[in-house]
Amino acid sequence: MFFLSWRMDALVRAYTRLSRFSGAVLVARGNRRIFAKGYGSADHERAVPNTTRTAFRIGSQTKTFTAIAILLLQEQGRLRIADPISHHLPGYPHGDAITLHHLLTNTSGIPDYVTAEGFTRIMGTPRTRTALIADFKDQPLLFEPGARMSYSNSGWILLGEVIERASSLTYGEYVRKHIFAPLAMEHTGLTDDPSVEGHAIGYKAGDGRLSRTPYLHNSNQDAAGALHSSAEDLHRWNRGLPRLLRPDSLEELTKPHVMADGIGYGYGCAVRDDRVESSGGTIGFVSISAHHRRDDLFVTVLANIENAAFTELETALAAIARGEAYEPPSRRAFVTLDPAALDRYTGRYTMRHMGRISTMDITREDHRLMVEVHGLTKTELRPMSETRFFARMKGEVELDFLASGEVALNWAGHDVIAHPTA
Repeated sequence: MFFLSWRMDALVRAYTRLSRFSGAVLVARGNRRIFAKGYGSADHERAVPNTTRTAFRIGSQTKTFTAIAILLLQEQGRLRIADPISHHLPGYPHGDAITLHHLLTNTSGIPDYVTAEGFTRIMGTPRTRTALIADFKDQPLLFEPGARMSYSNSGWILLGEVIERASSLTYGEYVRKHIFAPLAMEHTGLTDDPSVEGHAIGYKAGDGRLSRTPYLHNSNQDAAGALHSSAEDLHRWNRGLPRLLRPDSLEELTKPHVMADGIGYGYGCAVRDDRVESSGGTIGFVSISAHHRRDDLFVTVLANIENAAFTELETALAAIARGEAYEPPSRRAFVTLDPAALDRYTGRYTMRHMGRISTMDITREDHRLMVEVHGLTKTELRPMSETRFFARMKGEVELDFLASGEVALNWAGHDVIAHPTA
C-alpha cells in the first residue's frame, strides 16, 4: 500500500510541477482508499491549499446526478422515463415525439445552446431557466428524436425543469434532499460564489503562470453542469449508489443505451467495457470520476485548472493501482515559426465528438495562432513543429495539421478529426 501511494504521489507531483495539474485526486478499491491528496492551491492569491474536501465545479458530471434524480422520481411513481416530455412540459415543440429517455441519452435532436456562437460573451450574466430554454426552444431539430446521438446540454436543462415540476422542489433542493444528504455528501451542491470558504477558484495555465478564468454564472449551466463536489464526496457517491437506487434503476443508469464515435452512453455517463465514466469540463475546471467495475477500482481527478491533464492522470493512476505500465509526464518543447507561415492554418473547421458537431475558428493575431471552439474561451495554439501544435482548452489538446487540410486532434485522450469548411 505504501509503495502504491508513493508512486501515485510522485506521479501527481510531477504533473503539478509542470503546471499541468492543480486539484485533488482519490483512488479507492471498494470502500478502501488507496490514495487521496490535494495539490496546488484552491485560491492562488491567498495561498489556500487544495484538499480532498475542497469543492470543485464538476461541470458535466452534474448530468449523472440529474439522471439519478430522474430515476428516483420514476421509483417514486412521479414520472416514467418513457414519458413524452409533453406530459411534463406542455406546449414544448415536438414534445409528443421527444421522451425523457431521449433527453437522458442526448438523442432528442435538440441543438446544444452552449456551442452556439457568442455563448462565452454572455456566460457571466445571470439568467433564468426560462431564458436558457428560450435560446433553443424554437430552433429546428437536428434530426428525428431517437435517430442518433448528439451531445446536447439543452436536454439536461429541460430535465432540470421536469425535476422541479414533478417534485415541487427546486433542482438544488431535490438533489440535496434525495442524493447528497442520504450519502453524507457535505461538500456537494450548488453555489455561484467562488469566494465561499472551501471552494476552489478556477484558473487557466499558460507559460508557467496561472490566470483566473472569465466568470461563468452557474445559472448558465443549471442541471447540465452547475454542481460542485469534492474528491471524498464523489467516493461516497460511488459507494452509496447501490443503496440509493434500486438494482434495475442502477442498471439503466450505467448501461450503454446508445453508441456514438465508438463510445457507449448511459444516462449521463460514458460506458466502455467494464468502465463507467462521468467527466466534466467547464470554465476554470475539469474533472473525471471512473469506476472500473471488473476490480471495483474508483478513481476521481478534480482540477481547478481548466486545461489540466485530467484524463491522463486518471489513466496513469488506474494503471499504478493495477501494477501496469503508464506514461510519466514530460515538458513539451515548443518552436518558433515565421508568423506568415501560420496563415495557411487559419479558417473555420467543424468536428464531431459524441455525435455533436462543434465549430473551431483558427485565426492569427500578430505572431500567434489562436483557436476558439464555440462554447470555450479563445486560447493560443503553440507550435511544437511546423505541423503539430498544442493548446490548453478544457484539458490538453494536441493538433496535427494534415496535408489533406484536415486537423487531427487528440483532445484529453480522445481522437477527433476537424474538417475545413468551404
